[in-house]
Amino acid sequence: IDKLEGINYKIGESQAPVVTDNTLAYLEAKVIQQVDVGTHTIFIAELVGADVIKEGEPMTYAYYHQVKRGTTPKTAPVYIERKKEAVTKMAKYECTVCGYVYDPELGDPDGGIAPGTPFEEIPDDWVCPVCGAAKSDFERID
Repeated sequence: IDKLEGINYKIGESQAPVVTDNTLAYLEAKVIQQVDVGTHTIFIAELVGADVIKEGEPMTYAYYHQVKRGTTPKTAPVYIERKKEAVTKMAKYECTVCGYVYDPELGDPDGGIAPGTPFEEIPDDWVCPVCGAAKSDFERID
């Protein structure tokens, strides 16, 4: 199986492939140490290569989870089953400008809104994290 079939890449300083599709920049490093912290592994590394592929808006960790709904597949070796707590479902709100859905269970960490914050308790000056629309531009969805 050729994992890189149909993927644009180049060979980096360490002779490992560096994917260039959908990439703004990359860092290449030589791992010196790894630390298991339960849900993640922290890699301590020495930087051996880096490059800017193109200019653009990077995807943040919060955007990946809030908008793209990024999760680890059940078939992944690092999958950890999350136990759902019995909670009252809070209403979700959709931005009428761009379609972003505010989910109170996720909050808006980049906007300073903690997970578990109902839409009604968000400050009036909060704006949509995707398009910048005002809080008043959101409508409740069921």
